[in-house]
Amino acid sequence: LSAKYESEFGQKLAEAKAEFTTELEQKLANIQDLASRLQKNEQNLEISRNFETGSQRAHRVSAASLALAEKMESSKGAMEEFVALKAAAAENGVIASALEKIPASIKTGIPTLSELQTSFEYAYKIGRQAAYVPSGRSGLEGQFAGMLFASLTVPPSPDSLPPPSPESNDSSSDGKMSDYILAKAKRHVQLGELEQAVQVLDQLKGQVAFTINDWKVAASDRIAVDQTLKVIKMECALMNKNMGG
Repeated sequence: LSAKYESEFGQKLAEAKAEFTTELEQKLANIQDLASRLQKNEQNLEISRNFETGSQRAHRVSAASLALAEKMESSKGAMEEFVALKAAAAENGVIASALEKIPASIKTGIPTLSELQTSFEYAYKIGRQAAYVPSGRSGLEGQFAGMLFASLTVPPSPDSLPPPSPESNDSSSDGKMSDYILAKAKRHVQLGELEQAVQVLDQLKGQVAFTINDWKVAASDRIAVDQTLKVIKMECALMNKNMGG
């Protein structure tokens, strides 16, 4: 009888252990499943946070870029907008590098293309007068002579052949070559081709180059600004595209 009870007890104990083991394994499986889900949720949350941070950064950079572009496309000073974009895009190497190429004249403003086209008319007139100042006569008498000769001389066509290379001490030949260079530059300015105009004006020498220098510097600054804006706008478009998936 005792052996029978011991057998039944042992069997029930084994069944209880087996049931307990099964329940324990099930609970462990549930815990592992919950842990796995929690880890995935944390990963998704981190991705979401990173996306939101990146999206917010892209928005700030885009907004600062737009503000800078609006100012720089005019002739107004844009130092405040420049500083704001530099701070917003501190981690963007492309924009940071582009901003380094912006000239210091951004503080006071850089003339627009239309303003440069208008101001070139005066620079062109003064340049022609300087071109025809007789050699060695830079005083008032020489300036008056230059004005007179420039008014009596028909400006060359930029489509014509260039005049012969000036001979030594031949102010007349120098004047004709300078006049031709100015005519070519004027054509480029009228067409809105500032870069080509500056390249042509680089051929000028002496007093003619001096009289046109201020305009050339302003045009070079506008070229640098426009090129920088193109880079910044392209980078902002790429950032927003990446944020949009």
